[in-house]
Amino acid sequence: MTCKHNGTETYYVPRGFSHREVEVRCGNTNPFGGRAICDKCAANPAEMRRIQQHEQNIKADNYALRSAGWGEM
Repeated sequence: MTCKHNGTETYYVPRGFSHREVEVRCGNTNPFGGRAICDKCAANPAEMRRIQQHEQNIKADNYALRSAGWGEM
């Protein structure tokens, strides 16, 4: 579920005694395992509701799969 604006977010990932910059497109997984959300999407209440609903659906699917013994997808 990527963004309509093709927005990106910049993350600073620790590397040695410094860091490196990683740009991630909105909607993709960030380097820390969460979802990258650009500023335009974060400011749009309807878009945030859609993202939260999608996250809840993912959580429910994973719960059903785990309870059936399949593990997560």
